[in-house]
Amino acid sequence: MAESKDQQENLINQLQKEKQALLKTCADLQQTQLSYEKIIGENNTSLLKSDMACMELEQIFSAYTDSTWVIREDGIVIRANPAMLKMLGKSAEEVIGKACSTFLDYGFCDQAVCPLRRINRAKTLEYDVQLSLPNTDNKKYLLTIAPLITIDGSPGIVEQFKEITSRKQAEEALEQANLVLEKMALIDGLTQVANRRSFDDTLAKEWQRLKRTNQPISLLLGDIDYFKKFNDHYGHQAGDDCLRQVGKALAGSILRPADLVARYGGEEFVLLLPEVESEGALTVAERVLDAIRALEIPHQASEVSSIVSISIGAATMIPTTEHPPAALVSLADEALYRAKEQGRNRVLLAEPSTELQSNPTH
Repeated sequence: MAESKDQQENLINQLQKEKQALLKTCADLQQTQLSYEKIIGENNTSLLKSDMACMELEQIFSAYTDSTWVIREDGIVIRANPAMLKMLGKSAEEVIGKACSTFLDYGFCDQAVCPLRRINRAKTLEYDVQLSLPNTDNKKYLLTIAPLITIDGSPGIVEQFKEITSRKQAEEALEQANLVLEKMALIDGLTQVANRRSFDDTLAKEWQRLKRTNQPISLLLGDIDYFKKFNDHYGHQAGDDCLRQVGKALAGSILRPADLVARYGGEEFVLLLPEVESEGALTVAERVLDAIRALEIPHQASEVSSIVSISIGAATMIPTTEHPPAALVSLADEALYRAKEQGRNRVLLAEPSTELQSNPTH
């Protein structure tokens, strides 16, 4: 009897231990279930947020006003927003799943510069392109290309076409305006020949160039005879017209593109003749005298001629380091002064001093 009672107690103890183990296992399972439920809840929340984010991105992509599409590494279009479809004049069914080169060729296709061949460089690229499509009418675009990983994990690119036709037109207009302003800055407004600034710049450049090549440069400095009396007698409007005609005649007296005619100031004009010896300069000067006479502009107030005439001082030098460009102008000015002293309406060649005649090695 006693042995049977002990067996029963042992069995009861064993059952109680198993009960406690089962209760602990149930508690652990319950805790695990709660953990799983939390994880599942968090995962569902993440999935929901992901779905919402995808929806937001899809809405943004669709609402984006710039034409945009996504292209797989093999050139297949996998996404295109409405703006892109409108630009192509196609439906989504006609575009998605087709090769991008089927719709556009902006100079990159089948070339090393094709962005699809450079997607591994992970670099955003920008190009100015012009497209000729039914709905573009040769409009200009800023094409921005960026690498991305597509949904299936393969590399690809996203291309955005931002229309810049108006901006390009404005830039071109500004460039043209700047060219006009630049030209105006170098042209005398009245006579339409080069101005003093243009002459100074050209003389300095030619001086340096010819100094290296040891070539001569000649200068003719002309002054309309008794121009102040012309203005006093005929009026300033007639004087301006006279200056315009003289400027035109001087411009017609040079034959080479390298030669320059400029208004030096007031009624003074200069002719710059690179790589021309003194004999050639005198030939041009005589041509100038004849051209001015041929104008036959009446000048009753002149003390030398019944028509407008001009006095010219000519000078020739071989540029050197020892003498500045102003030395050539000074020589021509001295010759002009002597031409006026000797009766005007003529050309005189400068007689350089011994210092200016020297041509030291440089």
